[in-house]
Amino acid sequence: MQFTIEFQDQHLQQVLKAVSTELVSPRQMLTSVGESLLRVNRDRHYEAKAPDGIDWAELAASTKAEKRKGKALNKTGEMLESFNYQVTDDTLVMGFDGQRNAQLAIWHHEGTDPYLIEPLNKKALAFGGGFYKKVNHPGLEARPLVGYPLSDQQLTVDVIEDHLTHVLNKFNQ
Repeated sequence: MQFTIEFQDQHLQQVLKAVSTELVSPRQMLTSVGESLLRVNRDRHYEAKAPDGIDWAELAASTKAEKRKGKALNKTGEMLESFNYQVTDDTLVMGFDGQRNAQLAIWHHEGTDPYLIEPLNKKALAFGGGFYKKVNHPGLEARPLVGYPLSDQQLTVDVIEDHLTHVLNKFNQ
């Protein structure tokens, strides 16, 4: 007794080619990862939490005295809105757009030592309801803005798996 098994690999070759194409040119997959990481980072920012989940330092009493409506690092929302990602070929880069916002982000992320503030274009600074020729700033508490904690790493894996599953499912229809 004898039997023959014929293996037709055309379908398998199509699937492997599709997956290979995604890996060689992962722009769409990295865009999905970027969108997901952007969302969780912005959510943490709104919740005033570091990437590791620890609450940021409270606002200084002088900052609270300004009767501002926003939370820490969200007075105008400009810096947070500048947090974005960019995909080029096989690279995903996340960060703050613009030199000013990038510098502010570094100061807030790492904190600063005390420093002197002097007016650049005016004769005095408006601060805390008064006008001053200079202000001795006590420095900024570190409030970590960006990182790549285990939760973000797992999110990245999940998004990549979902993307590749979607690619594979196109062949099962």
